[in-house]
Amino acid sequence: MVRSGLLAAALPASLVVTWAVLVVPGSTAHAQPGDDAGGGSGSEVELDEDPAPADGDETGSEENPDAPLLGTNPEEDGPKAPVAKKTGYPIAEIERPITLPDFTSEVRLDLRLFPDPLDVEFGLRARYGITRQAQVGVRYNIGGFYEDGKPNAADDKATFNTGKAVALEFQYLVTEWVAPRVTIPMYVDPFAIGMTLGAQMKFRFGKLAFVGLEDVVGFKLSDKFVPDLENERANEAAADSLVINEINSDGFIRIDGGVVYQLKPNMAVSGRFGVTFNDFADDKGATALRVNVQFTPKKMIDLIGQVGFNALDDYNSFNLGGALAVRI
Repeated sequence: MVRSGLLAAALPASLVVTWAVLVVPGSTAHAQPGDDAGGGSGSEVELDEDPAPADGDETGSEENPDAPLLGTNPEEDGPKAPVAKKTGYPIAEIERPITLPDFTSEVRLDLRLFPDPLDVEFGLRARYGITRQAQVGVRYNIGGFYEDGKPNAADDKATFNTGKAVALEFQYLVTEWVAPRVTIPMYVDPFAIGMTLGAQMKFRFGKLAFVGLEDVVGFKLSDKFVPDLENERANEAAADSLVINEINSDGFIRIDGGVVYQLKPNMAVSGRFGVTFNDFADDKGATALRVNVQFTPKKMIDLIGQVGFNALDDYNSFNLGGALAVRI
């Protein structure tokens, strides 16, 4: 009975408290956001909502950390790989290696004019890069247009005389600045054979390069003469001397070098100076001087012009030359 009385007394009291909270003005349930801050201690405070992501995903569950960034990517402060250098055979002569790159071939046609007496010589040479270091080549003296002076010559006029000198070459690049070379020149009729040894060098200093020593020593391997790969007239004279049992030169020593200057990216000029001791005798030396201009209109084509003396003490040795080289 006592418990029932307590419940009966508590029920009306709880109803009164509930009515006061819901109805009486100033209670927390009816406080408005615009009410004065001092209007009551139970004022409600509204918080701003968090901004939604630009893609509309409020939870971020669809974010892909590996997705590419739009706009400018942030720069990395870490080390960067060096820029790759262009490969291939350089246009500038100053930058070219001594030997051709592997699987590269070059064909060159040479022309040389001696004005007095008239003598126009033609030559053909080809070389091929087997590997980065090894190179093989062939040379052929096509012939010369000159007056040979033989008794059966028609009216003593200049005629074309077919060349009979050919050669095989092998060259190996030991370092970037030196490549030894061996050349085997041969003459067909009468048969004569020789050998020429050299150590072609090229030292680069900016736009300058010092070059030389292509053919240092040459000697005959038969009892005839050392064939000349640039002058058929000289070969005919040596062959004719055999008929009268005249002794020909046993060979030569040649010290030759010069400087190349890269005037433009596709144009180089060079000067060469050398001394050749014929028959290995110091009293038979001939001093040569040459100036070259090389122009490269396209990457694989060279046009070359030359002027010089084969022997400064002989004005008849003055000559003009030209060449066309094509690489494949």
